[in-house]
Amino acid sequence: MEFQKYHGTGNDFILINKIPKDPSHLAKNICDRHFGIGADGLIYASPSKTADIKFNYYNSDGSIAPMCGNGMRCFVKYLKDNKLMVQDDFVVETLAGLITVSFNHENKHVKIGLGVPKFELDTSTPIKPLEEQSIAYEGQIIQFYTVNMGTLHTIVYVNDQMNIQKIGPYLSSIPLFPNQSNVNFVDIIDENTIKVTTYERGAGWTLSCGTGVSASVVVSYRLGKSNREITAIVPGGQLKAYDLDQVYLEGPAVRIATGSYEVLNEKV
Repeated sequence: MEFQKYHGTGNDFILINKIPKDPSHLAKNICDRHFGIGADGLIYASPSKTADIKFNYYNSDGSIAPMCGNGMRCFVKYLKDNKLMVQDDFVVETLAGLITVSFNHENKHVKIGLGVPKFELDTSTPIKPLEEQSIAYEGQIIQFYTVNMGTLHTIVYVNDQMNIQKIGPYLSSIPLFPNQSNVNFVDIIDENTIKVTTYERGAGWTLSCGTGVSASVVVSYRLGKSNREITAIVPGGQLKAYDLDQVYLEGPAVRIATGSYEVLNEKV
């Protein structure tokens, strides 16, 4: 099976030009960094009745993710590189709704419109917008905010006493989040710059999370901690995010490998 591998500020993905019979099984195997190719997730396209094309994403543990900001940029770049999409501006169907995308030929960056942020845990559990919540953990009170950017994100503003390596996995799976939440640890550098480190449900610690950066900008701007147009520094590089009438994310997507994956024992 032919594949191409891309990364968006270090968040890496395997892209294939077919619809697998068992995408969850394939994702777990092909994304394994020791026994597979290695990636944070598997992406493939399928036809859409409501948009120009459909985006399908599976985490490295085989779970489905409704949306992925870095993955979407890599998806758009893959479509353009392989001439699978002629136009530069188009609409993509996701499990989180319709996403507008734009490819910039000059700098090869992709800009995506993530829509209006939602302040709900799921369709049946609303929370108050920008309501600070807290939980006790190992003698500390961890304060956090939650926002839905197509996938659920929790924002924690860091301090020197925090052991984020332990707090991330713990907070992701507390009872408040029955389907788990991504957890973003945010450090405000100045009003135009933030630093974001993300623990992703289904993938663990990643070098970058696009929807996590977007969620961090939404909360930071609306709490008065930053401007509405932000440069976000992530372990894998930098992204731009904008909290305007809707939320936009902009950044690079890079193809790093093409090849053939042996699928003797795969259900594809």
